Amino acid sequence: MPLYGRCGVAILILFGLMIVLGGALAPFDPLEGDYSTIYSSPGLDHLMGTDHLGRDLFSRLLAGSRTTLGLACIIAAGNIGIALLLGTISGFSGGWIDAVFMRLVDALIALPNFLLAVCFLGIMGGGTWNLVLFLVLTGWTQVARIVRNELAVVKNLDFITSNTAAGYSRVRNMFLHALPTVLPQLMVLFVTVLIGDIFSIVSLSFLGIGVSPQIPEWGVILSDARESFLTTPWLLIFPSLFIGLVATGLHLTADGLRDMLDKKRSLFNVDEVTVFTEGGIR
Repeated sequence: MPLYGRCGVAILILFGLMIVLGGALAPFDPLEGDYSTIYSSPGLDHLMGTDHLGRDLFSRLLAGSRTTLGLACIIAAGNIGIALLLGTISGFSGGWIDAVFMRLVDALIALPNFLLAVCFLGIMGGGTWNLVLFLVLTGWTQVARIVRNELAVVKNLDFITSNTAAGYSRVRNMFLHALPTVLPQLMVLFVTVLIGDIFSIVSLSFLGIGVSPQIPEWGVILSDARESFLTTPWLLIFPSLFIGLVATGLHLTADGLRDMLDKKRSLFNVDEVTVFTEGGIR
């Protein structure tokens, strides 16, 4: 992996440690306030200062990393799972199934997702699981289209035709032989989807229709800073740095993975069909 890709992985490992060890690293209870230290500036006692309730900002950001990144991973996994299932069926089947699927994807992509989220969460009510449900049900379309396009090409390769002539069922060809050819790209797609899910969670929570305000979460922390950010800028700066740093790490990792896959493809190129048809995949 290129150097910038390794730097991205190092950043993600750092945030992974925050998720796992956040409770042990936090110097204070992220939910407990101290009215004698309201709006304390960053210092030795409170590394990143305190908020309007005297809660330690560093402790809240550590707890918020678990909430924000944990939810984003769950949502991204759901998005990829739905996209894999529907994209594989559509791309490999073709015909009217593919046509109906593509019209559905086009319709969902055409909808303004942010406005749709505000309407959905306004009607259903905010909260963690309503937020997760909405983002899982609406965030799979772009990935599904990519999977569908890849499978539409793979299904016409010689090794699939040979498998069909050998008596392999459509389902076996679809999921055991065609689908594995696109799985390496899913690492890049997963990281890309994860970035979008993080920003969606933070944005909707910032507006007060995402994660409950009682739960430490990066968007909630930013929302709490709105009323006093001119006099207490650290309440806005430090959460923004956390969000920017994790987004940078994910982007660098995605670029590194993409370059690795491109190099492997350039080495694989024309000999791919020969390898498959000579019994490399069964």
